[in-house]
Parts: sequence; structure tokens; C-alpha cells
Amino acid sequence: MTPQEIWNSFVAWLLPSLLRLLEAGLIFFIGWWLSKLLVRLLKRGLSRTKVSAGIISFLCSFCKIFLQVIVGIMAVAKLGMDVSSIIAALATAGVAVGLALKDSMSNVASGLQIVFTRPFEVGHYVSLDSVEGTVERIEMLFTTLRTFDNKEIIIPNSKVTDAVITNYSAMETRRLDLKYMISYTDDIFLVKRLLNELCQQDSRVLTQPEPPQIAVGEHGDSGVFILVRLWCKSGDYWPLYFSMQENVKLTFDKEGVTIPFNQMDIHITPEAAPSPQKEQAM
Repeated sequence: MTPQEIWNSFVAWLLPSLLRLLEAGLIFFIGWWLSKLLVRLLKRGLSRTKVSAGIISFLCSFCKIFLQVIVGIMAVAKLGMDVSSIIAALATAGVAVGLALKDSMSNVASGLQIVFTRPFEVGHYVSLDSVEGTVERIEMLFTTLRTFDNKEIIIPNSKVTDAVITNYSAMETRRLDLKYMISYTDDIFLVKRLLNELCQQDSRVLTQPEPPQIAVGEHGDSGVFILVRLWCKSGDYWPLYFSMQENVKLTFDKEGVTIPFNQMDIHITPEAAPSPQKEQAM
């Protein structure tokens, strides 16, 4: 075969290959862009419904991965490769990877459990064993919390479903329990009246499911404990707590109510003088 024939044969092979490569590249990049667009449209459409934010986050995460895998297979098919063999290879690899990544599969299953059982939703403030924060995202493998000081905590879903979950936002109202110590010499009825007035002056204090409860709770070593139990909306819990602590201190100072602190009285007994008998013996 002459060099001219070899060149012609190479060109005849190269041009269709370059065309297929160009088409595969266009399919990949356009499909990748369209997959992101479809996920955004899906998220926008679901956000207008009553579907919870956790389910929306999980479904969008799943659809994004699924669409990108489909785009990749379409691009490879355009290159002339046997798609059926690729799918079979992916299935075989999927089994092997699934066995190797059984913890990840457990996270996916736990993610589905979180989405459908809904122990919490995006935006809820929760405590999961030793960590707590506001739920930011619920995805296929992980749940993300944001702490009050703006740190991000990423927890595997399997850890979430195994944890003891305390949801502080699940109920519309919460009870705020406060405790104040006064001196034994202070007027209990005056203190109860002052605390009751502070509760009535704050609009965040609710009268349902029950009005504020103020009572003597305990006789301590240094004073008497007065208990205050208030009901408020869950979102008002901490603002009301801080406000009550400040207002109670200012009111007690103004009315002369003593807030005692732990103290110890030390009595020194002078050493007894020696007896005359002991002096003579010495």
C-alpha cells in the first residue's frame, strides 16, 4: 500500500471519528447543562407545592445523579460503543461497589427513611445525640446541620436514624422553666406578685395551654427557690428566656429582693487556758 493510500485511509477513518467525538461532546455538555436545568425546574415546581423541603432536597439530589448517568451513557453510545455491554458492566460494577460501599447504601436507605417518616424537616432545630443545630439539607447520603455559631455539621444518614432525635421545632409551643432563689427573709408573696407582673407585661408569654405558674419549689441551703413555668411559641423560647433573666434581676434590685449566693460562716473557738494542775505538772 502506497503512502498516499495509507493517508487516504487514515483521513477516511479520522473524519467520521472526529464527527462522532464532536457529537458525543455536544451531547455530554448540553445534556449535563440540561440535567442541571431540569433539577432546578423540579426544585422550583416542588417548592410551590406542599411537599416538605426535606423531600424536595432528597429528590433533587437523586434526580441529578440519575440524569447525569443517563447523559454519560448517551455520550458513550454516540461514540459507537455497545451500550448494552456498558449497562451490563455498570450493573456488575454496581453490585461489587454496593458490597464494598454497604455503608453508603445504608445511608441511602436511611435517607429514604428520614424523608418518608419525617422525624424532622428542613428548618427545624434538632439535637442528634451530641450535636444540635438547624437542619439545612437532607440528601441521599448525608444530613447537614447549621449550628447557632454558623458551623456546618455533616452527618451520615445512617447515624441520624440510629441517634436519639430531639426536635425542638416540631411543636408550635414550648414550656419555659425558670428558677430563682430568694433570701429566707424576703417576702414570698411580694416576689410572686413581681414575677406574675413581669409575665403579664410580656406579650410572648401565652395563657394556653395553661397560664404562667409561679410557686415555691424548694428550700435550699442558702435561700428559697421560686419556680416559674411559662408557655411560649417555640421561636420565642430563647428571646423570652434572656429577657426574663434580665428583667427579673432589674426588678429584684429595684424592690430590694435579695438573690443570695453560697456562703460559709466560720466560727473560731479560742484555745482553752491550761488548768492549774497541768501548770504544776509542767
